[in-house]
Amino acid sequence: MLAQWISWAYRDAFQQARREPLITLGSAPLDVPEFRGVVLGQLGEPRLLAAIDADIAGQHSHARALDVDTRNSLKDIHRRVGTAILFESSGGQSDRVAHLPELRFALGEPSLDTTSIDNAALALESRAFFVRRVGSDGFQIRHQATLKKVVSDRRASLDDGDVVKAIKELARREFERGAPPPAPSLIEDGDEVPDTPRLTLVVVDPRLEWSGPGRLPSRTAEHGRSRVFARAFSTGS
Repeated sequence: MLAQWISWAYRDAFQQARREPLITLGSAPLDVPEFRGVVLGQLGEPRLLAAIDADIAGQHSHARALDVDTRNSLKDIHRRVGTAILFESSGGQSDRVAHLPELRFALGEPSLDTTSIDNAALALESRAFFVRRVGSDGFQIRHQATLKKVVSDRRASLDDGDVVKAIKELARREFERGAPPPAPSLIEDGDEVPDTPRLTLVVVDPRLEWSGPGRLPSRTAEHGRSRVFARAFSTGS
């Protein structure tokens, strides 16, 4: 594995014009399936494959997205930090936590400011699905997903119709609570306003766009010789 690591690091340095004085933990080619398989086999945790793909070395990983605009000595800094977190928080370590001083030592080089390593670790943790904070300066990557992934998956599975239905039901319950009959209804057009000779409170459909403080445009309906105005006001200005 070490020979393969060295060969990939040498090729990457040649192709990317990198000048790292040492082969650091961050240079491990986790995007190479053969190398990644050997690493996971030695760590004894194949379930970390999903974490590596999602947060560190996958084609659409969070580290790759954060590294789009990195240049010079900061090139691929988030991927390197994520790789170092993987090695420092796995294997034979006693507490299995990658602390910031350990990450600085593992990735530090003359042209790289240590605060850049700290910032990269915090940025990756804020977006990652499997990297989590431990204590004040520790990071850990595990096969269990964090709450951010659960929320993201739930949002992706939501249907627009279900969301609109839930919003309508919530708005209706709020206006019906303690209101004298008849309770206001959600309207999409002025024709839905009842033709009664009294002031009527109506609630505009939640799907109508609100472009800022003030009021939504009027929607009117003709009922015989009378005109009914349905106007919605913002609750805050």
